[in-house]
This record gives sequence, C-alpha cells and structure tokens, in this order.
Amino acid sequence: MANVVIVAVVAVGFVFAARHALQVFTGRRDCCGGGACEKGGRPRPVRVADTDESHYPYRMDLRIAGMHCEGCRRSVEGALDSVPGTWARVDLKKGTARVLSKAPADADAYARAVREAGYRVVG
Repeated sequence: MANVVIVAVVAVGFVFAARHALQVFTGRRDCCGGGACEKGGRPRPVRVADTDESHYPYRMDLRIAGMHCEGCRRSVEGALDSVPGTWARVDLKKGTARVLSKAPADADAYARAVREAGYRVVG
C-alpha cells in the first residue's frame, strides 16, 4: 500500500512539472513566475511619461545577465526606468538594455538599479 501512495505522489509531481514546462516553452507562462527570480523583489513599475526619443540626448547600451522571460524583461525595464530622467527598453533575445537619459549617463546608478532587481550588468 505504501508503494502505491509513493508512486501516486511521484506521478502527480511529474504531471505538474511537465505542465509547467509546457507552459513555459509555449510562452503561456514566465519561467520565473513573473518575478520570482528577483532577489530583492520586483521593482514597482514606473510609467515613463515622456517617450519622445528626441528628448533623451544621452544613450547607453548595457548587456544584462540573468534575464530569461518577459517577467525578467519587465523587471529590468522597471528598475532602469526608476532612475530619474531615464527611459529604458530591453531586448530579451539579445540580453541588452538601451537606456536613454536626459542627463549624462550614470553607469553606476544603472548597474545598481539592475543589481537591486536581481540581475547583473556584464557590459
């Protein structure tokens, strides 16, 4: 009887794991649950009011390590957008972020914001 219970528990676990993997691979679910992989918690989303690129004379491209899904992309964009005077766009496939700023770029502030969101600037 105990063997039947153990096999049933393992089978149920396998079904849930397979279902989660299928949802991740088909794009119906984020790999990290929409923010579970961040160490410090998900940054509060910042809505950038000024999205006219001509108002941002300074640009910086950053390579970001640790992004895997749309939840990661949103977290990194939110973290970078929280730096005053910036507007960031993340390309998940390339693993990069383009940061536009109204004042001279502060690479340390950007790296700190990304690190606090649970990711790393690698270049």
